[in-house]
Amino acid sequence: MDDNEIASMYLQTLSEELAQRTKVTIQEFIAHHPAAFGLDGLYPTQPLSPLPDIAKDVHLLYQSTTQMYQENQVYFDHTWHWSLLWRQQLSMKALAENHGSEAVIQASHPRVKTAIRHIFHERLDPYIQWFPWSWFANMIFIGAGGFSAVYAVDMLPTFETLSPTKMALKVVDDKVLNEISVESKVFAPLLFHGLTVCESTGDVMMVMKLSNDGNLEDHMQQLPLGDLDLKTITGTILRLAQNLADLHRCSLNHHNIHPRNIVCTDSDYFLVDYRYATPANESSSVIALTKAIYGRLPYIAPEVRKGQYTHKSDIYSLGIIIWQLVSKVIFPSPDVLMDGLEDPAHPESHVYRIDLVPGIPAWFSNLYIACLEPLQQHRPGAQEICDALQPIHDRLAYSVPLPRAVTDYILARRAEVASYLRTYAKVKGLVSASTTRLFSTNNVPSTLPLVLLPYNKLAFSVIWNHQPVNLS
Repeated sequence: MDDNEIASMYLQTLSEELAQRTKVTIQEFIAHHPAAFGLDGLYPTQPLSPLPDIAKDVHLLYQSTTQMYQENQVYFDHTWHWSLLWRQQLSMKALAENHGSEAVIQASHPRVKTAIRHIFHERLDPYIQWFPWSWFANMIFIGAGGFSAVYAVDMLPTFETLSPTKMALKVVDDKVLNEISVESKVFAPLLFHGLTVCESTGDVMMVMKLSNDGNLEDHMQQLPLGDLDLKTITGTILRLAQNLADLHRCSLNHHNIHPRNIVCTDSDYFLVDYRYATPANESSSVIALTKAIYGRLPYIAPEVRKGQYTHKSDIYSLGIIIWQLVSKVIFPSPDVLMDGLEDPAHPESHVYRIDLVPGIPAWFSNLYIACLEPLQQHRPGAQEICDALQPIHDRLAYSVPLPRAVTDYILARRAEVASYLRTYAKVKGLVSASTTRLFSTNNVPSTLPLVLLPYNKLAFSVIWNHQPVNLS
């Protein structure tokens, strides 16, 4: 072992020792200021410091911590050596280690006791914490996801010395336990950070990472069409297919896949809104029992109208999105389908139609055609998509712009939809947005006649393994 290796080991050991000292100091600080962290119930006998002194106390602690690193000649990283350590010590897991999980549950806000008990049961406690309402400011309504209001908010934790962090708050209902459970199983705590309760309304809210780049539908609506690059598109498909493969590997079905439930944050894509996810072996029986279908047209697979839901039903929804990534078609309100203004005898002119996009490589067309096959057994699985597409993605050049024929198709479809909606609005009034709806099994419109694709009617493996792949 040379001198450089010895010096590196010493520095690593010293850095770990300093981090441990900081953890202990943070634990002591929380114990002396529990009200600032919404943890009064865990420290009922401790005298509470007046909240106005907290900022000063935090500043002094921060100064002493940075000075400790400087004196030991160890580089101080604010995120790793401060913010992350605070989040770890405020996690449900750390609090349970110090006080016991039952004590943490009983000391929690009455509205979230059941949810926190579930968090411990699902072993999500290392990632999740309780967020005091006082940490949030400047709440702005940004939309609704799955019937729940979503707000953008500035979060400034008691321990943070820098600028506020942009976060999202999602109002949750009795489905929160299902969403927490599913996200824990598919390792989605990257997005879900914890819980809070609104002081004015009493609403329980999930504290989530704000999607700083919007959702996938936002991206598809943007012009000019700067992201019409095949390498970028295949990368997006791989990420989404892997999200879905992780979910299916846990024997769960999503039930509501569409572009607004795919968020982009830090140049990465995440499938979200697991509130209506169900175990794979119960999906069909749930529909049979409730006679209800929760989803968005045209992403609902044809077999779902018959009360059948499997992993391959999620694949159908993903297939529509794969087609949209090159067609850029944004579907209008399902009222367009349900009111039947257009002549159903001419599906080739319907604004909801799905047809071949010109100028796209045959292997790409075969991929979305396979996902949209009417018979489930002909569609690929999520992992099959990953395995088939990854080698092609790796072989593609760094940038593969799509030809002008694709742009012309997109512009023509956009103009067509805009023209139709103007006419529709004159006859029916304002057109609502295309959103997730609750249908009964006997009133959900069929979109299968509007999928104008040359089906292969063969298993995906047969088609994919016997096709030439031209990357040029």
